[in-house]
Amino acid sequence: MGKLRIAAAGSSVGVALVLALTLSACQGGGVSVEGVPEQVKTVPGEVSNTASADDSNWSFTVTVEDKKTQEEAVTRLTDAGFRELGQSETSSGKTIALTNDKEKVNVTLLLTQQDGKFQVVYNIVKL
Repeated sequence: MGKLRIAAAGSSVGVALVLALTLSACQGGGVSVEGVPEQVKTVPGEVSNTASADDSNWSFTVTVEDKKTQEEAVTRLTDAGFRELGQSETSSGKTIALTNDKEKVNVTLLLTQQDGKFQVVYNIVKL
């Protein structure tokens, strides 16, 4: 079972309610957050900053081992049927927007570093 750490909501999607969600490792080696659509394939790591305002959007951060694992976050989603809509890069990191038209799910990833640790921030919306 993965570690659960709750922090204050400060999500880029404006999520205001912090929920304690059950976290566990899933068979593919990624993390699993309760309620997140199964099509959203994640990377392995330590989950923090988990928040959700309702049953159609989620935000959480996964601290990962290295830059390669950050990039794997994009690959896992595209392999699961997501299509990249676009990306941008700034001094704070790289943002990638993806959609799965069939499943009606949008995911925005932020690949960043904080305190020397590699992080993947997931913002997920089920349409």
